[in-house]
Amino acid sequence: MKFYKFISTSLILCGIILIPQFALAQANSVQTGTYQNSVPTGSDCGSQGGTFKLCNPLGVDDFCNLVKALLNIIMAIGMPIAVLFLVWSGFRFILARGSATGLDDAKRNFKFVILGIAIFLGAWTLASIISATIQTLDTSGTIQFCGR
Repeated sequence: MKFYKFISTSLILCGIILIPQFALAQANSVQTGTYQNSVPTGSDCGSQGGTFKLCNPLGVDDFCNLVKALLNIIMAIGMPIAVLFLVWSGFRFILARGSATGLDDAKRNFKFVILGIAIFLGAWTLASIISATIQTLDTSGTIQFCGR
């Protein structure tokens, strides 16, 4: 029995180690060309006529736009999660079934979910207001700000 267990464990480990090697194998195609100094995005990417270009997969040109893109992603992920927590706190009211401790826990959970959503949206709003205010007040262009 121990021998079969050893053999099956060895085969599984060998499979785990060797299968990615076969999956990542590719044909030997050497691509020659010249390096383009600019960072193209969109339809300019790819290889054309023996040359190739390094493409920017994010489509952003500077650090500030990268931060904006990351914040947009965080908002896109965070809002559905916030809604799920809000729904879960509603279910906790239903699951309490009138018990005093269950209702207290559900009220506490609902309060903290609403507080978290308010902080989440408040931080986003505050960052947008500060950014717009700096751009509006700087008419001379002396402040080095994102997008300039």
